[in-house]
Amino acid sequence: MKHLIYILFISLSITTNAQIDYTKLIIGRNTGLKTFYNGDSTRIFGFAESLGEAIDIPGPTIRITEGDSVMIDFWNVSQGAPHTIHLHGLDVDQQNDGVPALSFTVGHMDHGFYVFKAPHPGTYLYHCHVVSSIHVQAGMYGVMIVEPSSGTNVVWNGGEAFDRDLLLTTSEIDTLWHNPDVLLHDTTMGAMIMVPETFEPQFYLVNGITETNLADPLNHHYVGLNEKVYIRSSNIGYMGVRHIFPSSLLAKTISSDGRPLPTEVSSDTVELHPGERFGTLIQVGTDSIYPITTEFFDLNTQNVMSTQTSYIHTSAASIIDLPEPTISVYPNPSHTGIFHITGDLEQAYHIYDSIGRILQSSQDNTFDLSDQSKGIYIMRYQDRLIKLINY
Repeated sequence: MKHLIYILFISLSITTNAQIDYTKLIIGRNTGLKTFYNGDSTRIFGFAESLGEAIDIPGPTIRITEGDSVMIDFWNVSQGAPHTIHLHGLDVDQQNDGVPALSFTVGHMDHGFYVFKAPHPGTYLYHCHVVSSIHVQAGMYGVMIVEPSSGTNVVWNGGEAFDRDLLLTTSEIDTLWHNPDVLLHDTTMGAMIMVPETFEPQFYLVNGITETNLADPLNHHYVGLNEKVYIRSSNIGYMGVRHIFPSSLLAKTISSDGRPLPTEVSSDTVELHPGERFGTLIQVGTDSIYPITTEFFDLNTQNVMSTQTSYIHTSAASIIDLPEPTISVYPNPSHTGIFHITGDLEQAYHIYDSIGRILQSSQDNTFDLSDQSKGIYIMRYQDRLIKLINY
């Protein structure tokens, strides 16, 4: 009843006292499946923007503008434990911060409304704060970006300009933590919640992918020649990470946790502990590719547990700035191998396997990969590439 009264109070406040500049629907669910580069898969929780969208990790990136009045409509469609959205690092009041004891939780099929004025520009995180050690590991997290009110590509009003920004979001997965006896717990008073005694990840993720998937050109970061790029790095995992940039990129870290640093740090290495975020400017030249090495290290022993490599790939601006295709593919991932296309097909599309062999060419609105092995496939349409997951 208290929660319903709170929702009614917020609704009345919005309609009578405030102008909402930006509204965002975020859906929480606990029936996702994460498939890795080696074909292994595990159950995940996560966030999505629509009911027809399969959850993945990280969740959707939310971009808002400094000074805007914002309302996040969180709809929890998952059964079991309630969830929240904690606005990690943002300066908001306690009622809208998503910490259960100070705010509210959102039960199955309920809506919770988080209303706040967007604070200073920066890179932030959002995540569930109900049994957060488990729900964050399960996948309920994403990045929130507050852009300057000037509306231009600057780090903050009056700050340095850049041509484009890129995300480096790090996390890990220990599949033991994704077993049903851990994930599907009871949060009622006095209930026992099992938190595993050890954390030994099998998968170390950069933007939700790892190993050979990071090397796939489809997952490279594409930028223009001689561009200045703003790297927004955030660590939502339980280990420390170091991003090591090529020295030719002249990396310069200028912000920490959404605040400008009093003194800029010129270093090829950026180290993040859990929950931290940094903003780093790099200057791309004319090389075709720039590797970024990410080391995951144990906070207790300082031992490096995994090294992952992602890539910045240079390309002509006329190529990388092409508009997104006017079609979408669903379901994606598909467990049946049958995919449907929404939108008007102006020409044929082509389906390729992971090594570049063409499998199908058609202009039909349905295509069938059920006779193919499980894995990742590529759809090419109007000079754009769409990754398909058949699991």
